[in-house]
Amino acid sequence: MSRGGRRTGAGRPKGAVSKLATEAVAKAKATGDLPHEFLLKIVRGEPIDGTSPSIEQRIHAAIAVAPYFAPKLANIEQKIESNVRAVVSSKPMTTEQWMLKYNVAREKLPHLG
Repeated sequence: MSRGGRRTGAGRPKGAVSKLATEAVAKAKATGDLPHEFLLKIVRGEPIDGTSPSIEQRIHAAIAVAPYFAPKLANIEQKIESNVRAVVSSKPMTTEQWMLKYNVAREKLPHLG
């Protein structure tokens, strides 16, 4: 008997819809709401066909409807290159003294006026 690997007919068929999604679509068609509108009613705890949803049903509906209103954020990497010269001294200096000591022209530091 072989084990592992791909087996013919194994797994979920392509295009198959989960039982919860099938039920949600059927009830949405009956009420005339779009699926995400129907799920929002469940999340809010509104009665459907005279029955109020349980907390578990409300949580599952919130998870299902979340991508419609709060899509997942993408990770973005950013590389910033800069030349930073940090100077730490126990003796305070004026701006002019610092510029003379580190050979910096005033034109290179426009924010100093």
